[in-house]
Amino acid sequence: MTLDRRHLLQIAATGAAGLVIGGRHAFAVAGPIDAIADDTVSHFGRLGFGQVPPLGLITGDEYNDGLRYDETRPEPPVAPELVIQPVARVSDIAERDRPGVLPGFNIIGLQKPGPADGSLLALLIDFLVRRRGLDPNRMLYVSTEELAPHIERIDTLASGTFYERSAEEAVAAGDGSGVFAPPGHPNSPNFHSVGVYYPLPGTAPGTPAAYPPDGYIEIAEIGIPLEGEGDQAAGIGLERLALAEGETVPDFEETLLNLLRTIEDEAARTGKPLPDGYTKFASL
Repeated sequence: MTLDRRHLLQIAATGAAGLVIGGRHAFAVAGPIDAIADDTVSHFGRLGFGQVPPLGLITGDEYNDGLRYDETRPEPPVAPELVIQPVARVSDIAERDRPGVLPGFNIIGLQKPGPADGSLLALLIDFLVRRRGLDPNRMLYVSTEELAPHIERIDTLASGTFYERSAEEAVAAGDGSGVFAPPGHPNSPNFHSVGVYYPLPGTAPGTPAAYPPDGYIEIAEIGIPLEGEGDQAAGIGLERLALAEGETVPDFEETLLNLLRTIEDEAARTGKPLPDGYTKFASL
């Protein structure tokens, strides 16, 4: 049986499938964001990516004060797969005044089993440009020199701007723009990556002089193992893609209550205790 996105998010009354409000994905804004999510599922479904249910927002881990940090899953994929994963990052509290930073948001996660040939990078950029209408000339790619060849051989990417980050800086940060390896992450992800950035609406920031680039928001990351073997992974920020497309997205304060209610609902449904991350967001 083929499951569409709505069915996947309604198939259970407990656990991950409960991460919905009114039958939609967590933190949903009716209209443009739901439309983007539906279009993404449809587009990559035709490319062979099967949709899987999201994991719970409450992890019980010490990392990120018990909240789901990203779309990383503990088991590798056996076939190309897609997930719309609700997440919340306690570290974003300190960044809440920056455009595009939300208390809770959705990551469209894509995983493609090896070989690590950079094909997922090409598929993602093709989706952003040809399907979603972003301007390839305005795109900014942030990574290290190790991944520059993958960017240079894709015509669509070549029209954008490449900002080279030193390997030492990228490894130390582990934030996904060069290397994704968050210290203490329970799944221990560690792979070289490309951060995809787009100018904020109504701006023309030009070539950045430093990292993080002023006037840009990161809309996606793609991980590619350097040795050519292993799985490729990508994450698209659903709300940030909507912002890049010029849609109106509620800000941090407007969506905070939505996050708190989602955590409360999952805790009540599953019997999990409210995590420390809930307390930190609730105290704002």
